[in-house]
Amino acid sequence: MGDLRALIREILAEEIASLRAELACDAAVERVSVSTSADLNRFALSVLDRANDPGFVSALRNGRLHFEPVRNVGARELPLDAMRTPASRQPETLVSTAPPKVPELRKSLITERDLAAVANGETRLRITKTARLTPLAGDEARRRGIRIERTIQ
Repeated sequence: MGDLRALIREILAEEIASLRAELACDAAVERVSVSTSADLNRFALSVLDRANDPGFVSALRNGRLHFEPVRNVGARELPLDAMRTPASRQPETLVSTAPPKVPELRKSLITERDLAAVANGETRLRITKTARLTPLAGDEARRRGIRIERTIQ
């Protein structure tokens, strides 16, 4: 019974710490000028170049980094929303993608080897409600910045 309580305390401590970290960090906003197709291609290439940086990928996937489209007007930049008239306010989508699929393990015991098999750059892992993590698996998840999510069923 003591092991179960210790495990619950550990899981709660991890979840509370990650929630506090999410609330404490403000999302960075990068303004992107997309007036022409050349601008859009330049932006796409810059994202592709930065995709090798795990910090950039993590910030983008976790919502700590947002892109805001802008248009150049004379010497200053205006957000696209400021240039629309109220009648033409439509959500503008630059890139449409499906939400990233979260890897899922349906095992009763998750080991360090299971976490080693998770692709690099993944920030979340879904496991069953009753699954247990070995101490080494928990250490590996923390080291790689993988947030463990439990399923409801």
